[in-house]
Amino acid sequence: MTAALLALGVLTGCGPMPDTPAGPRADAELVDGVDCSSASEVLSPPDPSAPRPPAAGAIPAGFVPVELIRCSFLMDGYEDEQGLWSAVGEEHLAGDLDALAIALDEPDDGPRMDMACTADLEIVPDLWLVDASGRAMRAAWPVNSCGKTKPGVHDVLAGMEVASTKRIPVTLIEPRAALDAGCPATWSITAANGLVRLAPEVPVRIDGGAGAKSDGGTGGGVAADPGVVPGSGEADALRICHYRADAEEDRDSTRPPNGGAETPFEIVELVSGTFASGGHLEGPAVEALLRAAERPANTAAPACEERATEFAVLWPLAGGEVVGAPLTLEINGCRRLFDPLSLPRTLPDDVHDAVARALDD
Repeated sequence: MTAALLALGVLTGCGPMPDTPAGPRADAELVDGVDCSSASEVLSPPDPSAPRPPAAGAIPAGFVPVELIRCSFLMDGYEDEQGLWSAVGEEHLAGDLDALAIALDEPDDGPRMDMACTADLEIVPDLWLVDASGRAMRAAWPVNSCGKTKPGVHDVLAGMEVASTKRIPVTLIEPRAALDAGCPATWSITAANGLVRLAPEVPVRIDGGAGAKSDGGTGGGVAADPGVVPGSGEADALRICHYRADAEEDRDSTRPPNGGAETPFEIVELVSGTFASGGHLEGPAVEALLRAAERPANTAAPACEERATEFAVLWPLAGGEVVGAPLTLEINGCRRLFDPLSLPRTLPDDVHDAVARALDD
């Protein structure tokens, strides 16, 4: 597995300093064993409470590597009986370690005034070397004047063979219960105005309804665009994802810079919820709920101050497939129904109770 490049464009600027040689790299920190979880910090923020990985650096004098391990962040994660994890791959490589040591010992290039650098984000795997006594170190990749890895180490790695490989789970992203229910592990709403889509993102279109485009695989007239809430008659079921709000102290309030003016949007309070259970709704209540969503929003209604501590995200289904954007329903509190634009509707009590019963079944 070689370095990955996320191309963001081209930067034609120059280095910040005149031509100067780079100083020698400090020696790597020696530890008792390899820990590939360090590779997970490439694309995800480190846990501040977790121990920091050992410092990468040059091969210390007297350290003779006998084993090479390449650790890479896996974009597709790792799934087991507990759920979906972020994961790293651990590859044991066999080949010419002397040639690798020589390539790793190449000095970094100093910054140059005339160096044009591309604006790519280079993602390189962690390289761990192990000696005969089991001591391990993270190797620092030699870099050029733009901070990108030099080709020598890549060339040596390309000539090596992968002797063994395995996946190592790091952080649980989606619990098994949420996966089986087809629900995101977390969701958030605002205490006053409705839905804030944190995961997954749902693009919103407001020109939908019965005339929304169909992908051809969900039946005639079904609103297959994920940003459109199907109208009545366009969905035969609802997938229910039930969330319990996090503790009061975990709620996050933000105040936009409006100079202190009193406006309806002065404070936006996010209430995050964690997946609690899943359910499935069929029958007349589906049609009644979609009809409620088609009614004009209650934009002139007085603000409700009773916060919901439980809410449900309702995904419209046709033939078992998701056919549009979800609606959000407050199970307690003001018991409102929100569309994808965070606009509230009044929900009939019998429809609300049908959703609540579906979660108990």
